[in-house]
Formats: sequence, structure tokens, C-alpha cells
Amino acid sequence: MTCLVNDVLASHPLRGKAFKDCVLNVYVYKAALVGVFEHKKYRRICDMNSFGFTAQDYIAWRHQQQEHPAALIGRDGRALNYGELRRLLYQTAEDSGWPVFATPVEDLFFD
Repeated sequence: MTCLVNDVLASHPLRGKAFKDCVLNVYVYKAALVGVFEHKKYRRICDMNSFGFTAQDYIAWRHQQQEHPAALIGRDGRALNYGELRRLLYQTAEDSGWPVFATPVEDLFFD
């Protein structure tokens, strides 16, 4: 499956009160998948390419703000760990052949 680096590889509509009007958009970042929880009513990260701010820039910026970069990023930029979102991310990985982003081991043990 081919994709442009700053485009959405997959978009998953979400259901439930906690996910009202939101989608999980999956991007390729550093040759791995990162899911970004985005609100449908606001500009998506991939729509900001025309302003010179790419999905790669956004994910790198959010990862710099976290102690341990994560494969799932919330609307506020924090790492997420919802089972349903993780399932959708891994489903996309299986369908696309791209691996899911993992925090480099040295970041976990060497501060």
C-alpha cells in the first residue's frame, strides 16, 4: 500500500460518548504508524500541509513534549491508551504492512 507521508493512511470513524464527532486518523511517521485522535469539526493535521505545517512536524512536536513518545496521540497531544483505538491502529498495521510506532528502547531506560 502506498501513501504520501503527510496524508492520512487510514481514517476510522469512532462511536461512543467519549469519541463524539471524532476520528482516528493514522499517519506514517518515521516508517511506522501513529494514530492521531482528531475532531471532525476542526482542520485535520493533513489539511495543514498548505500552511507549511505537516503531519510529520505535528507528530515530532507532540513527541518532543512527551516523556515517552507514543503510537496514539490525543486531541491535546498526550499519549492515549484506549483499547478500541489501539485495536484500530493495529488493524491498520495488519492491512497496510506498516509497523506500529514504538518508543525507542533507549528512551525508556536512559534518561
